[in-house]
Amino acid sequence: MDIKQLYYLCALERERHFGRAARACCITQPTLSMRIKQLESELGMPLVRRGKQFEGFTPEGERVLERARTLLSHYDNLKLEVEAMKGRLTGTVRLGLVPLSCMDLSPVLARLRQRYPGLGFEIDDMTADAIVQGLEKNRLDIGGGFFEPEVLAQLNSLALPEQGVVLACGPEWRERLPTAPTPQELAALPLCLPKAGMYFRGYLETVFARQGVRLQPMLESDSVYRLMRAVHAGLGCALIPAGSVLFSELPGVECRPLALPAMARIGALVMRNDDQASPLARGFFEVAKELWHPLV
Repeated sequence: MDIKQLYYLCALERERHFGRAARACCITQPTLSMRIKQLESELGMPLVRRGKQFEGFTPEGERVLERARTLLSHYDNLKLEVEAMKGRLTGTVRLGLVPLSCMDLSPVLARLRQRYPGLGFEIDDMTADAIVQGLEKNRLDIGGGFFEPEVLAQLNSLALPEQGVVLACGPEWRERLPTAPTPQELAALPLCLPKAGMYFRGYLETVFARQGVRLQPMLESDSVYRLMRAVHAGLGCALIPAGSVLFSELPGVECRPLALPAMARIGALVMRNDDQASPLARGFFEVAKELWHPLV
């Protein structure tokens, strides 16, 4: 058994396809298949269920995968720790962000790159549940979004200030809106909202339902950018979390704070809270705390 075989096995789990896993590992598909079969032969048990294509892992394969992820995490962290001892922090910081959390991490990334020029970044839009799973399986270093308090209690977290909800509107709607619109008046607008099933949309529906109001959006999207572009084009008004950098990039769009109850989930950055947290994650948190300490 060698470390590369474990990398190949974990790549297969991640990609769920032999060809894609091989490309991710920069090897040929026959080579990846051969190395995994060698591992199975050495362990004396099948790890992968094969048909005409990849069909998943055997129960034994799932247990080996769990151990492999832990071993690879320690191995990768050891290499990073050695570099850190030399005063260097290198590699790719893997981040998962909930799109509607409206987090602008550019200042953190810029300071990290200034301090450690060898760093790179990979950012994926994900749900909060997928972020927690990604951290557990060492597929992510950092997550950002809305999380339940009990979830945050199990992670190292940096809570962001409560910014509330804003109504974003263009010039054609600005003059028609009352200073403090009621839920009924808001629901009567041509609304641009997050898609059904997203946490923030569920929060809005709950808040308005308590007032006997049902939201019927004119446009739905899982992208804050698309919602704001629709507002900028005059299609309607959007209800979104406050704090997006996009607000300042769209001239003519005004954002009015709304007096709505606080969300049950808390906006936060998160990382693992154990010895498997990578040096990259710890370095990221150090810089984030430096920049946001006055705010939290």
